[in-house]
Amino acid sequence: MLALLSQIDAQKRQLTARERYLLATMIENSNNASASALYAAIGYQAGITAFMRQVGLSGLRPASPARGWGWSTITPRTMAALLQRLNAGTILTAKSRALALGLMEHVQASQQWGVGDTRPAGATVALKNGWTLGPDGLWVANSSGIVTAVDEVYVIAVYTKANRTVAEGKRIVSHICEVIGQRLVH
Repeated sequence: MLALLSQIDAQKRQLTARERYLLATMIENSNNASASALYAAIGYQAGITAFMRQVGLSGLRPASPARGWGWSTITPRTMAALLQRLNAGTILTAKSRALALGLMEHVQASQQWGVGDTRPAGATVALKNGWTLGPDGLWVANSSGIVTAVDEVYVIAVYTKANRTVAEGKRIVSHICEVIGQRLVH
């Protein structure tokens, strides 16, 4: 999403209706077909690599088109840094930033675990979760987001791997997010 919006900002153009639809379904509904279409639209690995270079971050290894975007890897530290820059408004135009955060704030209810279901009372959260079954037959699950609670904002990225079930990964992620949220927001 951020790479596409950055490209659109650089081209000084508006999102097409199709791009807006693909972004919404990718972020709000975790639609894999939409994610694949957008991965192609940004130029696959080259688009991701150029975006990360532009924002001055490393720690993301984009997957080849043959493997698919789902096999890209990013460290939690890099994800948190990327979200901090999004929150600060240093990587996109104000309009693109508002769109990105708006989509992340409207993730469908069934996918609001982790950062989403552990946010402090009254807080808003812009999040994106991920989960997949690895080639070893074990699950990975992650939750990343920006939590805004009254006068405090925190960014969090929690990743797990080698879970026997996706439910186990989600429970671990949610527990960690809850503990951190309780410690940071008073």
